[in-house]
Amino acid sequence: MKRFLCLFFALWTGIPLYAQDILPQFFDNSSTSTEYYLTFLPAWPQQGEINNIKVYISSTVETEVTLEVKDQEYVQKKLTKPNEIIELILPITVAQPYSKTDRDPTPKDAVYRHKAVHITAKDPIIVYGMTRYHHSSEGYLGIPVSALGKEYIIASSADSGDNGTSEGRYLPSQAGIVAAFDNTKIIFTLRVN
Repeated sequence: MKRFLCLFFALWTGIPLYAQDILPQFFDNSSTSTEYYLTFLPAWPQQGEINNIKVYISSTVETEVTLEVKDQEYVQKKLTKPNEIIELILPITVAQPYSKTDRDPTPKDAVYRHKAVHITAKDPIIVYGMTRYHHSSEGYLGIPVSALGKEYIIASSADSGDNGTSEGRYLPSQAGIVAAFDNTKIIFTLRVN
């Protein structure tokens, strides 16, 4: 946990991380692989501000990384440098399955085919995804396809918006599920505590 917090802090603050000392410790666990699927749900965009999606990737060796969003015919390729972190920046219109403002209601549940961000590499990498907006930032460590499980618990909070008023904001908790394999069946059980 201590190692993860150091990496997260360095990514979050933008402070250069001397990865040659710390990074190799991360590559002996199930957080590394050669294939990932990520998704990024809309946050709270601000007109005129920089709103984007960032993907941070690292490896202990130089390796070619390919990031692709099939539906958008979007592809980025970049070489990692051993024990350094590279950054790929995606427009929100490419990385998110749909767009909305804080004033728009959240769309009904839907399947957005081929909207996932697919990342592959020739050698093992570690991947961290981040949504950077003016009013909010969200991030997470990518789970490799090779480490995917069958049961997950999602922590969430109540809608912090005031959507009952004429000037209301819709800021509900949301969950995104990416299926790495065809014919995946999802059972979603909502529990309220």
